[in-house]
Amino acid sequence: MTDPASLFSRQRVLDDLRLLGFRFHQKRGQNFLFDSNLLQALGRDSGVGMGDRVLEVGPGAGTLTRVLLELGCQVTCVELDRVLCQYLRDRPDLARIQLIEGDALETKNRLSSAMLDQLDLHGGGGDGFHLVANLPYSIAAPLVAMLVAQRSDLKSIGVLVQKEMACRWVARPGTREYGTTTVLLALTGEGKISRTVPARAFVPPPKVESCFYTWTRTPTLPPIPSLLIALMRSCFQTRRKTLGKILRDQLSHDDGWWQQQGLDPTIRPDQLSPQQWASLARRIGEHSQHG
Repeated sequence: MTDPASLFSRQRVLDDLRLLGFRFHQKRGQNFLFDSNLLQALGRDSGVGMGDRVLEVGPGAGTLTRVLLELGCQVTCVELDRVLCQYLRDRPDLARIQLIEGDALETKNRLSSAMLDQLDLHGGGGDGFHLVANLPYSIAAPLVAMLVAQRSDLKSIGVLVQKEMACRWVARPGTREYGTTTVLLALTGEGKISRTVPARAFVPPPKVESCFYTWTRTPTLPPIPSLLIALMRSCFQTRRKTLGKILRDQLSHDDGWWQQQGLDPTIRPDQLSPQQWASLARRIGEHSQHG
């Protein structure tokens, strides 16, 4: 594999960006990586390779993009910053990427239609696609949650996010980090934190450490029903209340489900395992059908 350091240098990239009028925007999570060894390690951790369709959200200066191309991936990039898009278009070594200029999220609860159209055109079908990115912190949680829940053709994830976020995604029941996205990821595949990346590795350095989180979908697991997602979001919003109190209009305290699961209605939402959440949604769904 060609050393990405031979394709660009940090100073050259920053100088080229300044000539285009680029300025770092903290709110957009623009923290770039230039360390060749680290970038190649992230590429290896992601598990993608020759011919894989990869979605990269927030490519920035294209440093990780170059590694993905060197691995033989077909890369679709989504970039919001107009100047960065111009920079990416002007690089001959990035000519093979498919670039979408815009936000990956149309709203906080809706994925970009342009991005989805591109995925359906190039990444749909049996082969699916992979999400690999140094994600802007502000969109990491909703983007990952919606892609996992809505796109059964998402095969794997390899994303650099702030450490706090990664810890939420691998949290255990009964911890304050445990939440809706934790359950979604656990019910559809297996994830882990592969490495921690210090703030000093970025330009400019953020105020927090980051982690590279990887997840692989288990093909045999069923898709996530919309009822389960709505149920978890509702319950976790009032996570300090008991589950029995939250669900008093949907599941009575004497319902046999509690006993079957070995649970008491005084349990709190963050104490249910992912499998118990799936079972609870099925039970409530049965009640609504026979309502």
